[in-house]
Amino acid sequence: MAEAIARPKKRHTDMTKGPIAKTLFFFTLPMFLGNLFQQLYNMVDSIVVGNFVGPSALGAVGCTFPIVFVAIAVASGLGMGCSVVTSQYLGAKDYGSVRMSVTTSLIFNLVVSIALSILGMAASGTVLKWMRTSPETIDMATEYLFIYFLGLTFMFMYNTIAGTFRALGDSKTPLYYLILSSFLNIGLDLLFVIQFGMGVAGVAWATMIAQGICAVFSFIHLMNRLGQFEKRADHRVFSTEMLRTIVRLAIPSMLQQLSVSISSVLCQTVINGFGPMLVSGYTAANKIESIAGMPIMNLGMAVSTFVAQNIGAGKMERVKKGFKSALIMVLIFAAASCVLLLLFGPNLVGIFVNREVEGAAEVINWGTYHLVHMAFVLFIQGLMFTGEGMLKGAGDMNLLVFCTLTGMVLRTICVFALAPKVGFAAIWFSIALGSLTEVIIAFWRYFQGGWKEKAIVSDSGEEAPEEAGAEA
Repeated sequence: MAEAIARPKKRHTDMTKGPIAKTLFFFTLPMFLGNLFQQLYNMVDSIVVGNFVGPSALGAVGCTFPIVFVAIAVASGLGMGCSVVTSQYLGAKDYGSVRMSVTTSLIFNLVVSIALSILGMAASGTVLKWMRTSPETIDMATEYLFIYFLGLTFMFMYNTIAGTFRALGDSKTPLYYLILSSFLNIGLDLLFVIQFGMGVAGVAWATMIAQGICAVFSFIHLMNRLGQFEKRADHRVFSTEMLRTIVRLAIPSMLQQLSVSISSVLCQTVINGFGPMLVSGYTAANKIESIAGMPIMNLGMAVSTFVAQNIGAGKMERVKKGFKSALIMVLIFAAASCVLLLLFGPNLVGIFVNREVEGAAEVINWGTYHLVHMAFVLFIQGLMFTGEGMLKGAGDMNLLVFCTLTGMVLRTICVFALAPKVGFAAIWFSIALGSLTEVIIAFWRYFQGGWKEKAIVSDSGEEAPEEAGAEA
């Protein structure tokens, strides 16, 4: 156990006390706004490409998403391992171990990101061919991915840092840096694509530069924040014992994220077979759907932090009350998003293409079709994010992996089985079926109660006996 542990000078959100619904809402709000800005510049990428380069270029960027999501999955999984450990130590008021978990994770994630960057640059072209990417888009997609993986370390760094701030109960700081990154990205998009005529490559360079600047400044901010926490007695910044605990939690979370991305890659191969216009419509709809789903996804992330802090503090009854409050909130959020998609879906899809270009009407029709159906799937996904957020916060990663794997396998089988018979409808139906399966498993685990036994630390700040492994 660390000695001479001092309370940090700067106050963070303590989710172990106060009104539950209010705490969850105001913790979720900055995350939602931050992700809104992130999706905003992702949408601007697509809007600029679709309007100033062409529908094929829009499809090229869309084809890369499943591969990009693999990298994001690894980064998110590693970040989740750190976040759960950090949140539970924060709830237990063990500030020395909070600091150690963060610095250990940053060092390890840097090494992993460099290795993955090299692998991605070497293999992306081959993977795109395997995905049956159309001849019209494959060269542009390959160029986009090469530049993306070149700057992968910046994305890893920022994701880890943002997750750390949230684990510390601070969801506002990541918002500020995402706003900065968003405006930089939009400005560079317009400069590189419209002014310099760099095409898809210009979008990729804009994203890389914006993420790089954001990552560097947020890293400096985090180092200043960590300076407010007392070091452990041994004064080390890296602990192999702490790393084992983080990795033990990160690997299941990474597998969970990877199962989602691999399923997306497989499903994208089916979508690519429907032709470039449908792919472009799906890409546009997917961007809009991502924004509509952000409130429910961010609430799930808030639940994870809430559960982790309260388990660290030994407040199991508060965990249960928080979960019930989150369920009510997520259904309200899903209903609001559903109504907005049904009312404005076609107009939103139309933003992504120049209506004067040949094939634009077909792109809009396919995008609207997918969006209308996904509007109702949001209710199921809201329950899924909330249930899985509870499992993450509890550190119940093995069950989380089983839950996600089951849903993704079912989704993938459904797509391949139904696509030859019902066409594009197989996509939204398979997502609904897979998500519903995950809801059933997550809620079974909640009522069964096994998640209560997965705490990393006890309320005294000591490691839970059954989860030994972190440095004491």
